[in-house]
Formats: sequence, structure tokens, C-alpha cells
Amino acid sequence: MRRPHPRLARRPQPPVARGWQDIAGWYDELVGERGSEYQREVVIPRTLRLLEAKPGQRVLDVACGQGVLGRALAATEVTVVGIDAAPALIEAAKRRNRSDRLPIEYRVGDARRLDEVVEPATFDAAVCILAIQNIAPLSPVWEGCRRAMKPGGKLVVVMMHPCFRIPRASDWGWDDRGGLQYRRIERYLSSSRAEIQIHPGSDPSQTAPSFHRPLQAYVNTIGSAGLAIDRLEEWTSHKTSPPGPRQKALDQSRKEIPMFLALRARNL
Repeated sequence: MRRPHPRLARRPQPPVARGWQDIAGWYDELVGERGSEYQREVVIPRTLRLLEAKPGQRVLDVACGQGVLGRALAATEVTVVGIDAAPALIEAAKRRNRSDRLPIEYRVGDARRLDEVVEPATFDAAVCILAIQNIAPLSPVWEGCRRAMKPGGKLVVVMMHPCFRIPRASDWGWDDRGGLQYRRIERYLSSSRAEIQIHPGSDPSQTAPSFHRPLQAYVNTIGSAGLAIDRLEEWTSHKTSPPGPRQKALDQSRKEIPMFLALRARNL
């Protein structure tokens, strides 16, 4: 087989997250119109509060998935542009916005190459919820968001808490002697990648990468991209435990060990 001359060979592109592309239908059904329980009760309302978007402003939804946050934003009279690398998720988002009933535009695009799909300095804010831990490297994402935003624009990022939710290196434990629920952390400072099964109980080949980085990796790369963090919040679960001998300890651990981390940064 004849190989192309090196000068004529196409530049290699980062791989598309095939896992999310292949299970888009299942994911769309799981999230639904208003989001999963955690999205409805914790993530979406608190993200909207941090973003402080005003009617008429323009918001970039990075790694938008099937558009659940975009729909919540658009309901507040904000114009939304949603970007996702999985065409099937973009199609699902468009189906849920039938007849353009909300001011949302969806585009297929890579969060690491936003310049290819959005115009510079045209957004009042950008947001990325529960997706950044599936994307690497970090710096191109922040740099693309900065270029897309107007001066003073806000970036809000929400993720599973990197100090307490580490794939294959953290779990819950129970201390019988003290009657305490605790979080076991096996490692934290080392960055790592793990292939996570997306659809538990189904085809084990349906996976997506999950990247663990310590908190300093997020703070330092955001700063290096020219953005200034002005708010950090740690969000706990909204759930309560059923009655039983461990109820008090379980509820206490939920209140003390956060599930999500939210960062807000400004384009200075």
C-alpha cells in the first residue's frame, strides 16, 4: 500500500469522544428535558446564580451535550450558542428545541478548538458543566473561552469535586468503631486518566475518558489563560438518607464532603 508523502499527510486531529456519540440516545433519555435529579436540584440553579446572565446577553455553552443547561438559560431570555463534539448529542439538543422555540443555536465543535466554530469577543459569558473532566488538555479550552468572551465576561465551570471524586482512587467507607461515614482517598496530587463505563450494566466497551487533576491544575491553567478566578464554591448533595441506624452519620457526611466544585473566572 502506498503511503502519502509526509508533507502531504493530514495533520492528526484529536479523537472525537466516540463513547458519547454512540450512546447519545440513552444519555438524552436519561437527562431528559430538565436534567437529572442532581442537575435539577443542585447544578443548574446554582450555575445560573453564579453566571448572573441578564436578558439579551449571549452565553456560550461549552460541551453542551443534549442542551439541558442551554434550555434553562434560554428560558431566562438569554441567547445561547451550544457547542459539542458529538454530532448525535447536537442533534438531540436540536430535537428538544423544536421549531426554534428558544433562542439557542447548536454547533458541532471541539471545546479545545473553539476558534473554529465561534466568533471572537462576541459572548458575555461562557459555561461548562460536568464535562471538563472528560476533556484534555485544559489550556486550549480556557484560552478559547477567553477569546470568545468580551472583556469582563464570566466563565463558570462545574465539575465533580477533584479532591473527593477521583475515578478508581476514592470511595465511601464506614468506621464501625466510631460510627462514622468517611471518604477514602487513595491518591490526589497525581494526574490520571481512566476509561469509565458510560452506561452501567450495558456494553462494557462503551466508555469515555475521565481525567483527574488536582485543584491546582485547574486554578493555574485558568490563570495562565488570562482569566481571573473570583469565586469558588463547593456544593454538597441535596439528598437525605432513609431512616436507620446510620442515617445521622450518612447525612453528616453528605453535608461535610462536597460532591461538586464550581469555579467562576472573569476575562480581564
